[in-house]
Amino acid sequence: MPTQPSLTLAQDLCARLCHDLVGPLGTMAGALDLLDDDAEAAALAREAAASLRARLQVWRAACGAGTGPMTAPEMAALLEGVLGGGRVTADVTALPPGETFAPDVAQLLLVAALLGGEALPRGGVVRLAPAEGGVAVLPAGRVLAWPAALADALAGQEVEGPRQVLAPVLVRLAQAAGWAVSLSAEALTLRPM
Repeated sequence: MPTQPSLTLAQDLCARLCHDLVGPLGTMAGALDLLDDDAEAAALAREAAASLRARLQVWRAACGAGTGPMTAPEMAALLEGVLGGGRVTADVTALPPGETFAPDVAQLLLVAALLGGEALPRGGVVRLAPAEGGVAVLPAGRVLAWPAALADALAGQEVEGPRQVLAPVLVRLAQAAGWAVSLSAEALTLRPM
């Protein structure tokens, strides 16, 4: 019996969460084991716990129940240290700081920013800026390569697997919010339909 797309998406999302959280948890567990023997272990455990907390907050906001309306600075604070495994920073200074994005749009922008971070395997900056009545996600770094699954998902193709889960999540969030998504070599553009 074929797996239903929504079930596959949920399974892929859970696998992705486990993948993203196992590293900081392993670091924290190892550091706690060494706590009695090594003074640096406590600092390492605190750093791993902070990383784990930040990742959980982003995933909850982007793919869970959301966080409610958000401003650009609130989104940037949520993304701090999370994009590209900490090698990518978010820059939202081009967005109006007082503008509040509706909860469904905030989720959409968070997932788009996460995809922008994945497009920068060697680090860089993901800029969010006004474009065409919406928002453009503009990754910049030494290497820029959008995940192949993103173009496939935007073309309506079935995309599966934990490493690709953000692409179909983006498509579904855009549909739910009534926004269109387009992709070029330099930008992912999102705008209301």
